[in-house]
Amino acid sequence: MKRIIMKNILILFILIISINIFSRKITFYYTNEAKSVSLVGDFGVYEMSKSNSGIWKKTLDLEEGEYKYLFLVDNNEEIDYKNLNTINYNGKNYSLLIVKDEIIIPEKGDGKVNVIFETSRKYINPVKYGEIYLSIELNKNDVEDVFFVGNGKIIKKDIIEFESTLLYRFHIITPANILKYKFVIKDGNNIEYPENYYFEFDFENPIINYLNVPEWSKGIIYYQIFPERFRNGNKKNDPKYVNNWYGPYDSASLGSNGFFGGDLEGVIQSIDYLSDLGIEAIYFNPIFESVSSHKYDTKDYMKIDSHFGDEKIFENMINELKSKNIKIILDGVFNHSGDEFFAMQDIFRNQKNSKYLDWYYIKKFPVIKSSDSYESWWGYADLPKLNLDDYNVRSYITQVLGKWMNYGIDGWRLDAVDQVKDSFWEEFFYPVVKGINSNTIISGEYWRDSTHYFNYPAFDVVMNYLFRDATLGYAKGGSSSNFIKNISYLNKYPPQIVHSLWNMLDSHDTARTLTELNGDINKLKIAVGIQMTFVGAPVIYYGDEIGLDGEKDPWCRKPFPWDEEFWNMEIYEYYKSLIKLRKENKSLRYGEFEVIKAKLGALVYKRYTEENEVIVITNSRKIPVKLDMKLNGNYIDYFTGDIINNIEKIQGLSIKILIRQ
Repeated sequence: MKRIIMKNILILFILIISINIFSRKITFYYTNEAKSVSLVGDFGVYEMSKSNSGIWKKTLDLEEGEYKYLFLVDNNEEIDYKNLNTINYNGKNYSLLIVKDEIIIPEKGDGKVNVIFETSRKYINPVKYGEIYLSIELNKNDVEDVFFVGNGKIIKKDIIEFESTLLYRFHIITPANILKYKFVIKDGNNIEYPENYYFEFDFENPIINYLNVPEWSKGIIYYQIFPERFRNGNKKNDPKYVNNWYGPYDSASLGSNGFFGGDLEGVIQSIDYLSDLGIEAIYFNPIFESVSSHKYDTKDYMKIDSHFGDEKIFENMINELKSKNIKIILDGVFNHSGDEFFAMQDIFRNQKNSKYLDWYYIKKFPVIKSSDSYESWWGYADLPKLNLDDYNVRSYITQVLGKWMNYGIDGWRLDAVDQVKDSFWEEFFYPVVKGINSNTIISGEYWRDSTHYFNYPAFDVVMNYLFRDATLGYAKGGSSSNFIKNISYLNKYPPQIVHSLWNMLDSHDTARTLTELNGDINKLKIAVGIQMTFVGAPVIYYGDEIGLDGEKDPWCRKPFPWDEEFWNMEIYEYYKSLIKLRKENKSLRYGEFEVIKAKLGALVYKRYTEENEVIVITNSRKIPVKLDMKLNGNYIDYFTGDIINNIEKIQGLSIKILIRQ
């Protein structure tokens, strides 16, 4: 039998690493952050050392027997929360360790099975009470297979390939309060992991927090509205000076101080348009009181900007949208306020006597409107950085969340999340929002790999700029192999969140998709075709569907031209058609994803459920690619209606979508 080498292993009863025939080497682990950790027990007192991964550990050679022990963490006593075996002695609780001799049969030869199973969401990923993903990782070609054994039902088993390892992931449902389980590794003989006992996961006291993304968010179609530029529904609430809606435009008119008069009544007047297009949720850029057109410099978080309307109009808009089953997500800007926010204004007036000094990071007095006086977002003095560790700031934000969530909004998009401590999102914002309404979606603005934000968690999903980079890179003529490489986040992120990721092609912070693709409609169709058939939730930036163009901020923020004379109807009909396709096929909502073929610029993948299957074939380059693919049955070409059962080639700069009959 092969020896099992364990790395950073979760201890639930006892942990034995056997290196001799009669080994009593025991390794203790402490995984929380600390300045110093010691091990105190019947065996004595020992300092623990911290590994590069941040885990404290100490290995002792112990005789067979029972041992009481505790961790001394920064001079405070803690039991080993990973060891469910405890004992009360003289009125104090201790962790109990039972050491027994373990006989390991010496191996014939020098082969090894390297097992990786750590206390992290990658390996222990609870969704909700009774539902969990459990994974174990091994080197490629080390074993034949891995099986799950425990008091739970296996819903699905995935084998995920990384560069040098395979991750065996099991989706488990159980009625038990405590899930007892182990893995059986098939490698000639069957090797139990762990040997002689079962791991346990207590759903009432989960060692890793639940991450359960709202079901409604899976595969839903979002529409992003920049309120000041979407539609002017009431000219009476316009700012004093407004620009001509249809231009001409320059950087000044489109900038922070340029106004066009868009408002919430304009959104209300557009609900039939949005519903007819097929929109199911709207993400609004900030709508709270501010002096700018973009509203990221908040003056009052408790008030709708007067140029957008008032709370009555806001309530009417929500009711109208709800009547069309359209969800509402608001932009939360909590990294910084505007310099006209009441707390900052009080500091300007009262200086050292202000009771709001702790709300910001003051550098020196007198405090003037200058980044030399206080910390600010990227040095912009009108965006002073809030001290989110302050109790009073958090109390105020709690009031903000409670007020607007009471109107029945469905989620928050959070601005500049990487410029805020993770602990604020993890320990304050996420639990507060979920405590008010667990069915609320929380999306963070982060432009890179977001894996660490899901560990605690901090958010349900993120604005998926990784998808944008992969898709636009491919549509510009990139290879299918690079596209596949760039969507590797699908295997890194928790599986329960991937169908809800915000898959956008552009936003108020980027160039418009059409401009990014140099006005090439064929390339646009490839990008949008992938967006509407891929894993996740598509986000359409207002106006993209009618061919609105524009370089990055401020040019990407041009007003929506409601005169259809300015619409590209070919693009509009294409968007509308693909939205209809997505809504009619469950496989595109939350089905499985599988790459069938990748060759040069040609990419073939399928989305499928047991009842429904859609195949997407696309070519990012001008030269046709031979595929010679025999399909398993007959498929309908969505665009032509032709019946197809084989694909000889794919034309250049094109996309086909096939639906299984």
